[in-house]
Amino acid sequence: MENFTEIDKKSKINKYQWIAIISASITMFIWGFLLALAPIATQWPFVPPSDYTYLLVAAPTSLLIGNLVLGRYTDKFGRKKLFIIDMILFAISIPLILLSNNVVELGLGIGMAEFSLGGDETTVLTYLSEISPKNHRGKIIVGVTNIANFGALIAALLSIVTSFSIYIQRLSFGILLALSIPVIVITRALIPESFRWEYYKNVVKETKVEISKRDYTIRLYFLVSMAITIVLTYALMALIIGPYLFPRLTSWIIFIYNLGETIGGIILIPFVDSFSRKIIAFIAYLGGSFTMALFIPQFLFARSIIAIFMALLFLNGLFGELGWAFRVIFEPELFPTNIRATGIGLVRAIAYSLYVGSIFLTSGFSEFTYIFYNLGLWLFGLSGATLWLKYGIETKKKSLEDISDIIKNI
Repeated sequence: MENFTEIDKKSKINKYQWIAIISASITMFIWGFLLALAPIATQWPFVPPSDYTYLLVAAPTSLLIGNLVLGRYTDKFGRKKLFIIDMILFAISIPLILLSNNVVELGLGIGMAEFSLGGDETTVLTYLSEISPKNHRGKIIVGVTNIANFGALIAALLSIVTSFSIYIQRLSFGILLALSIPVIVITRALIPESFRWEYYKNVVKETKVEISKRDYTIRLYFLVSMAITIVLTYALMALIIGPYLFPRLTSWIIFIYNLGETIGGIILIPFVDSFSRKIIAFIAYLGGSFTMALFIPQFLFARSIIAIFMALLFLNGLFGELGWAFRVIFEPELFPTNIRATGIGLVRAIAYSLYVGSIFLTSGFSEFTYIFYNLGLWLFGLSGATLWLKYGIETKKKSLEDISDIIKNI
């Protein structure tokens, strides 16, 4: 495989990059599937309503730890080694989920799965950004991560179709999860280590990063505000609102929101490397704030019309995907190679810690308080996007080295 300076000059995607894309796509599908599993599992007969909160909190708590731990070890030991370790942990989690007969066993299974696959997203983003040609980096990252929305959508659809039998539902979940493992392991075994990681690990022992304190502060505020907005609003509007406020609509809410997210990603892919990322990111958070605000008159004047509620979920999901897409693009772009996975993991851990707190905080919220809380989260993200629009750099079609202001003699 070419070195990374040659990769950035290429206009075509080579076979190793295609294998990495396929492997990462399957991983993202399964991770999205698992994201939907916890709220769906609240409908399983051995899960009492009093334990909903504890089951729902298992996923983000494990994601928080997984992002911190796996992100750090990805930078220290390499991208490929962590890919294999992640899959071993994921394989162990499957029987815990499918054979559980109580909330504790189920929560442990979901927690281990989210630790491995959720933390694995940090490694996936890092690896894809480092092996992708600069002119296609956005399309590859958005296309692959959008598969997670499709995974959640399929989980919700399977839940709806198999709602007549929890046994058949769990069996179908198990077959899908088990079949994914050999495919992911084989494809990951075929891909090489990231040349960027090898270079900075073995050639440049101490990489000099020339980033001003002001620029560094703006980058962090932008990344953290994006992560908090997207992680929390997706969780609260797609996964948590069902069990808390609309238990009978849980699977449908997950399906509709992720349908909007999936379509939003498909629409964005052809254009993401052609237009200003700063401008489109700002539009994404402005649109997300506006569509979230529309829930207020809907709850005031058309509370009983479920079709309007679902339509607004779809629209907010569409803008949610645009915000998600630029978040997963900017995260690897705005950290230098030697701390890329660590930085991504830290930003995400901050968001997931607030996710955990929000699950407990919102458990007693009224519908209006719940919507206003989500609107505040969108406005926080919009503040970061506005700041970046004015002061941030344009990353479209730039090498990772140029973006990170690392020494140029490479």
